Order: sequence, then structure tokens, then C-alpha cells
Amino acid sequence: MIALMIACSLTAGSPSQAQTGIPLSPTPPPPVTATAIPATVQTIHVVQRGENLFEIAQQYGTTVESIARANGIDNPAQISVGQRLLIPNAVPNAIVAVPGVPTDYIVGPGDSLLGLAWRYGTTIDQIARQNRIVNPATLFVGLPLSLQRGADGRSQFANGRVYTVDAGDTLYRAALVNGVSVTALRLANDLPADGALFPGQRLLIPLGKDGPVLLDVPSPIVGFSMLPAVAEQGRSFEILIMMRKVATISGTFMKHALVDHTDGDGLTHHILIGIDAFTASGIYPLQLMATDGVGVQTDLSRAIAVTDGGYHSEKIVLPPDQKDLLDPKVTQPELDKLLAIVGKDSAKRYFGKPFGLPVAAAITSPFGTRRSYDGGPFNQFHTGNDFGAPQGAPIFAPMAGVVVFTGPLHVRGNATIIDHGWGVFTGYWHQTTILVNVGDVVQAGQIIGKVGSTGRATGPHLHWEFFVGGVQVDSMQWTRLVFP
Repeated sequence: MIALMIACSLTAGSPSQAQTGIPLSPTPPPPVTATAIPATVQTIHVVQRGENLFEIAQQYGTTVESIARANGIDNPAQISVGQRLLIPNAVPNAIVAVPGVPTDYIVGPGDSLLGLAWRYGTTIDQIARQNRIVNPATLFVGLPLSLQRGADGRSQFANGRVYTVDAGDTLYRAALVNGVSVTALRLANDLPADGALFPGQRLLIPLGKDGPVLLDVPSPIVGFSMLPAVAEQGRSFEILIMMRKVATISGTFMKHALVDHTDGDGLTHHILIGIDAFTASGIYPLQLMATDGVGVQTDLSRAIAVTDGGYHSEKIVLPPDQKDLLDPKVTQPELDKLLAIVGKDSAKRYFGKPFGLPVAAAITSPFGTRRSYDGGPFNQFHTGNDFGAPQGAPIFAPMAGVVVFTGPLHVRGNATIIDHGWGVFTGYWHQTTILVNVGDVVQAGQIIGKVGSTGRATGPHLHWEFFVGGVQVDSMQWTRLVFP
């Protein structure tokens, strides 16, 4: 990572937000009857008078969201007669029946095809066929799926858990261990009257509406989710694990050791992960292990998709007095000093709501922009968000925390770093005046300094930098999401 603070005029779009393990479409109406649809490689629909996107989506067995995305429609209520729409999810050379209600879904860390089939009243074969899944083992977190809710006509179980039958288990013992009636267990799993079970068989344990969301996770885990639903280059995500009994969590992502934080009860675990902005898009292993008080270990390994962050690029010609910014002998020692500070982890968390903005000004240069200097390769990126505030404008703490560094730096000028706990740090560069000291506990909204142009800057501005686990990430994501 190379830190470089030069203001420039460029804007970037905001990343989308999604909840993990929930449908992307609103609560659907009752299931519709099956409709035979001639499927082609690309299906084009010409809008007729009186039609709307919902009716069109039902006709083709897809969703309003899918059609809107495929056609760049911002407002689904605004379509016109004669408009040509590309209909996604068509199956080539086949006539497909589309029972149930179409639902878009993003795979979460606690999902499996079996669990989704139970939750949405469909079958593994239906999900696999509709989404062209050849090997269920290739399912990964962040994979978008098209589901047909109620396609199999069976009951949908939103709440429950999956139980794996042990040697010697009977239907009565399985019901007793899981606290449900024999009748409920037999009916939920379509078991014969004699209730014969075999080792390794996986049973649905139906629970009431107050029970946990049905996930396919090993005991004693009761919850396993991710926020946001899709991991992106240069941004953060959180893994939330809930246990039935006290345990510790360890693991790695992209070969980096992860830090487990708990709410104090040892049952709820938070793991915050920052993704480097130059991480290539692809599927990466998340390897986790839960260890209980007597040493029993439970594997939680998953594959997670990292998608492109959608960053822009720009070419910059440095003035003569800025040429040393291309020399690692000048920039690297300062960066190493900062990384030693922000690479630490403190147990006390000061955040629990969205971060505020540090200044009342517009962003003039966003995080992640790929940069080419003096005609060179695009091998550097803007490591923070620049705000075009005037000289002397107040800088506010966007969240409570402890000041862990203040002082002048060659590249970053007068700088302040705040520790917000759990490996989350923020930095404020190029200040004209620093108004806090190391060890101060600051509150959200407190003035901590004034905007300036100290260090290697082309004019007054605030460069706001954000670190998660020692990785520079987009601070603006933290102003929109609450990481619980």
C-alpha cells in the first residue's frame, strides 16, 4: 500500500448495501400458478399498454429487481409502451415451468442448498437447475441466486436448524434432543410412519417464529451472517457468529490472521475484515474455527466472493517540488510508522452507529481512485477521501475514540490518529492546527483540529483515512452502514 495525499476533482459512486441471508425483493404475494415460457438465450419483451414491471416479471418467472438491473432502470414505476426490455435468467432451448414466486437472494455464510430449499418451499434440484449449479460444494458467499418461493408446494420453514443424525439415533431421541415433538419432526421431514433414521442424515428441526432463522450450520453455532452481503475491494465486512455455548473463534482470510471480539458473554462474536483496494476480484477462503471450553472444535470454513469496487482512474503530472512522492525512500518509512500504530487492536469498542463526517465540505477526491503519475502505470491508489474545506475550517471527530498519535509528518503534514476500538482507526492529514493530545478520549462531534495544507499538499483540504485491521478502506462505507 502506498499512501499519497494530493487533492483532485473526481467523484465516485456509492456501493450498494444489502443484508446477508435475506431476500432482495419485498415480501411476495401468494404463489402464482405455473406458466410455460419459451426460453431463449436472450429474451426481449416489448412493453404493451397497461403493463407494469411486476406483471412482466411474473410472466417470465423473474423479478422486478432483475429486469430493472438488466435494463438500467432506476425507477421501476416508469416504463413506456413500446420499450424493449431484456429479460434475464432465460434458459436456452427449453420450455420451463415457473411455479411459485420469483425471489432474488444473495448467499450468506450460513446457507446451503438444502437449507434454502427448506426455507423457500422448493427443492435442491429446482435451485440448482434454475441457477445452473453443477456442484453444490461450489456455493460461495455473495453468490446471487434466483429462487422460486413455494415451487415444490411444501411448507416453508423460516425458523429452525439443521440436525445431523448420529449413530444410534431414533426419531424419538432426535426429537427429544432438539426439543420438538415427534409428529412435528416427522411431518417437517416427510418421514415414514416408522421414522427410521440413518447416520449422517440431515433433519430439519422446525422452530417457532421466535426461533433463529433457519441456517445450515454445525452445532453449537446458532447464527452465522455477514454484513454487507457482498464483499468489495477496498471496503470492510463483518462476520457475526452466535454460539449456543461459550467459545473462542480463530481463523484467517486471505492468509491474514483474524481477531475475534465478543460482547462480553462469549456467545456473540464479531470479526471485522478490511479488504485491500488492489485485491483481485475472485473467490477467497474464509477459514474459521470455534473452540469451546473443553477443547471441542467446530469448523466454519467458507468461500467468499470479493467483487470489483468500481473505482475510477486518473493521470497526474507532479509539479517539480512533489517529485519525491514517487520515491519509496521518502514515502515508505512514514507509511511503516503509521501501519505500526493502526495495526494494533484494542478490546474496547467506541462505535455502534454510523460514523459522521469530519468536515462540512464536499469530497474532491474519493477513496480508491487508481493513479498514474507522470505517465507511469496505474499501480497506486488514493488511500482516503479528500474534503475540499477551506483553510482553518473545523475538523470534527466522526465517532468517539482515543487519540493515539499527533504530530507533523513529511508527506501527511500535521496529523492525528484516533483509535475507535476493535482494530478501527481514523487519520486526519494536512491540518494547520491540532487541538487534541495523545491519550485524549474524544466524543463524536468534538473539534479535534483545523483544516490546512501542511505536508505534501497542493492546497487546503482534509484527507480522511480509515483503517480496519491495518488495511486502508473506504471511510464513506462506515458513514452508511452500522457494523453491530
